[in-house]
This record gives sequence, C-alpha cells and structure tokens, in this order.
Amino acid sequence: MPKTTIDRFEQRKLTRAKLIDAALRLFSTSGYEHATVDDISQAAGYSKGAYYFHFSTKDDILLELLRIWTDGRSTVLAQGAGTGAGPREALHETLANFFSYTDAPQWPGVLLEFWAQAVRNQEVSKRLTQAYASWRKQLTEAFASAAVAGVIHVESADDAAAVALAAHDGYSVQIAIGSPGGKAMTPAELVDSLLTPLETAVASPERQAAAR
Repeated sequence: MPKTTIDRFEQRKLTRAKLIDAALRLFSTSGYEHATVDDISQAAGYSKGAYYFHFSTKDDILLELLRIWTDGRSTVLAQGAGTGAGPREALHETLANFFSYTDAPQWPGVLLEFWAQAVRNQEVSKRLTQAYASWRKQLTEAFASAAVAGVIHVESADDAAAVALAAHDGYSVQIAIGSPGGKAMTPAELVDSLLTPLETAVASPERQAAAR
C-alpha cells in the first residue's frame, strides 16, 4: 500500500526529531565543534542526505536546539507555580522548576556550547540576549509580587532577578562539569539559599520596627 501524504509528513517529523535528539546528545558529550554532520546523521540512524533535507548547515540544528531550550525555559516561567500555591510557595516552585534539568540532563552541557558559540555567532548571541531579557522581566515580576505579598524583602526586584539568572547559569555549569569539589545542590536547595536571606530580612526586628 503506498504511503499517504500524512504518512510521509509524520515520517519527516520523526526523522527531524531524531536528528535533533542526536545533536543534543552529541553536542552535550562531544561539543559542537567536534560533532560533525556525519556524526549526527549516523547517531540518528540516517544518511547525510536526510540531514540536509531538514537542515542546511550544522549551525541550523544548533539554532533549532537553542529555540527548543529557550522556549522550554520560557514555558516553565510562564506556567509559574501550581494552582493554589501561596506567594512564598509560588516563588520557590517557579525558581526550582526554572533551575531544574532533571528530566533533560543533556541540556546543561549544551548550554556551554550555546554560550561559547555566542562569542562568534551573532544569531546565537542575539537569541540568547532576547531570551535572557524576557526571563529577567518575568523573574522581576515574580520577585516583585512576592515582595508586595510580604514574604520577601528586596531593594530591587530587577537585581534579584539578575541574581537568580546568574544562579541558574552557575548551577547549569556545575551539572555539566560534574560538581567538582563536592555534591551539587538540588534545585530546591539552591532556591532556599537564594531566598532565605530575603525571607529573614522580612522578619528582622529592625525592619518590623521601621515599618511601625
């Protein structure tokens, strides 16, 4: 029986997905510079021709991975915390989810490749800059909401957002290189280390007295 148009479309989607997954694995373990189009094609189980049907260059698949990663992190922030969470729990859950790569452990290694390529690839740099600006805005709003609710004290919600993004990047590097010097924190532990001082500031007698 001949394949229908839908069958061919689904097959192409599957081929593209397998190529992307292969590139994710190889860039995470071998690095972008060392992984070749041949390597990606073979790891996905396809010919080089199949690769070039979907991607014109190796840069193209790197940009597709960058799109998938940034879209995924943006979705995590947009979803925020689960329904019914209080202000404190909502901020903790949002940050912990943003920091976590438990379900996709290859990503931290690929983040190193994104950052390295951003130095010499203008399109990668532009997309990273846009994504981080968007995340900083979303995180600023999250910190500001928590401050208004009285669960944390921050002098600047924007600065707190910048620190959270730096913590995300540092944590990703720690995961990627294997936590030299000790056991890595969990995302929840990292969030606690960031927010506990801000929560303590709310409860300090000096601030309570100043508020009277």
